[in-house]
Amino acid sequence: MQVIDYTPQRYEALRQFVARTGMRLSLAHRPFVDYYYRAGDSCRLYLFLENDETIAATFGVERMRFEHRGQELMVGFGSNFYSLRPGVGGILFIRWLSSSAIGLVYGGSPDTHKLIRSRRWIYYTGVREYVLNDPFEPRPGERWWRIAARAVLRRIRRAKLSEYARRIPAEIRNRLSVREEQAYSQDLMPRESPFTFRFAPTLDHLNWRYNLRLSFVRYRLFRILDGGHTAGYVVINDSPERLMVAHCDGTERRTLAYGVLLSVLQAGCEDREPRTVLVASTHPAMRQIYERFGFRPKPSDRDFALGTLQGPAEVEPDTSNWLISFDWGDNGLRPPFLDQAAGEPERFPRL
Repeated sequence: MQVIDYTPQRYEALRQFVARTGMRLSLAHRPFVDYYYRAGDSCRLYLFLENDETIAATFGVERMRFEHRGQELMVGFGSNFYSLRPGVGGILFIRWLSSSAIGLVYGGSPDTHKLIRSRRWIYYTGVREYVLNDPFEPRPGERWWRIAARAVLRRIRRAKLSEYARRIPAEIRNRLSVREEQAYSQDLMPRESPFTFRFAPTLDHLNWRYNLRLSFVRYRLFRILDGGHTAGYVVINDSPERLMVAHCDGTERRTLAYGVLLSVLQAGCEDREPRTVLVASTHPAMRQIYERFGFRPKPSDRDFALGTLQGPAEVEPDTSNWLISFDWGDNGLRPPFLDQAAGEPERFPRL
């Protein structure tokens, strides 16, 4: 028995592992696996091998650079923790935190939460997703009349993104604009931040994680301009069914929130049908701007936990001045991917 790093030579064994789980996982899509876990230096997938070299468990880790009250904080984002053998979780947990002193779970599988709860990690409240043009999809076991009611709501409450443009105040339209860029550059990166906790990647990490030329996901980059001067940037995960605010950063909270909205409007300006938009936030002022625009919060917070091998992390529980985006780690890298072959299953576990 041993723990090794995934390499492309192990993909067939990984595919067999996924088949044995009985779940449709992102690990079943090779372009994603080979890129996310091997193309950069920041991310690895650990495999727990049996004596016959079949895979019994997996655990992915992306090393992410955060800033907490102006100080650098290297965090390991856990992903794709699945086990077919009881008792190996602790081994992979130690391997995870041997590469990063602090671990982060944002979402996560039941196996992951069982493990981190036993280690007394802190769950941070207030990390909420906001939805525009809610798709009102049927829920498992839902009665027919509720499904019909959702269909009505879908028609009434959804609109093309271009129709939301009038909800941007005139003084904002006169001052702010966004411009789509074809490459990341150092001048996009804020020199100072008003947020006490935020993901602050290097330029190399941005170029790798939100690569603008991937086959399996489409990222688009927008520069926020305030009076012609750069005030931040927004990365959009653009898929046929929805737009997701993957990551953003800026020098001022309200400017950044409106920059997000202007980026969404530009990304969807040619849409012929309503499209869902997803954004995450903890900051009250940014939330208020999103809600005035038409976003509605999901019913409950998304699981967000930080911790160490010994227990809780030394990050205060108040999230009200954090900058949160949804597409961190592998959160936005879920099937169905853009380059999946026609006929592949389209129903997958919830994000």
